[in-house]
Amino acid sequence: MTKKAPKRNEIIKKLKKSLDPERFEHSLRVEKVALALGKKYHVDLNSISLAAILHDCARRYDRKELLKMAKKMKLKTDPVKKLEPKLFHGEIGARLARDEFNVKSKDVLRAIRNHTTGAPGMSKLEKIIYLSDHIEDKRAFPGVKKLRNLAFNDLDRAIFESASSMLRFLLQKKMPIHPETVRTRNNYIMVKA
Repeated sequence: MTKKAPKRNEIIKKLKKSLDPERFEHSLRVEKVALALGKKYHVDLNSISLAAILHDCARRYDRKELLKMAKKMKLKTDPVKKLEPKLFHGEIGARLARDEFNVKSKDVLRAIRNHTTGAPGMSKLEKIIYLSDHIEDKRAFPGVKKLRNLAFNDLDRAIFESASSMLRFLLQKKMPIHPETVRTRNNYIMVKA
């Protein structure tokens, strides 16, 4: 017998138990902005809701546990991810969404997997989840208001600006930068003008 995908309310109940309250609320805020972007860009709202509320489902694990799970799942490891295991949470989250929440949509799973660093050639759904994570209402970094407006006018340009902002932040904090973040920015640079 095939397992049926759980309804939003079932997912919410499970997430509320497994995530800390701030992370849970963040997921709901991401869903809110993602749904608004989805309406604007005509993307399936059920897919958006599912990807948004599950995008951080792996954040219930700390760095040490994320590294352990990545090894167990045989995920590709690189020096930056070893140094900052939180970078695994998108990939691990996609697996959890598939295995624990019975999400079958490859598009939704890809949006969860790529929401942290982005990726060249993202679908509209992936772009919306990536940006929504960066611009949800409680984000308060310099330029976030401009980025919110841009997201509702030009997804590609907003991704370029968001990735650029992330790179500046990581450089300022002397944190590791994953090459995929650079690839994402470079992929969307041509739409900057």
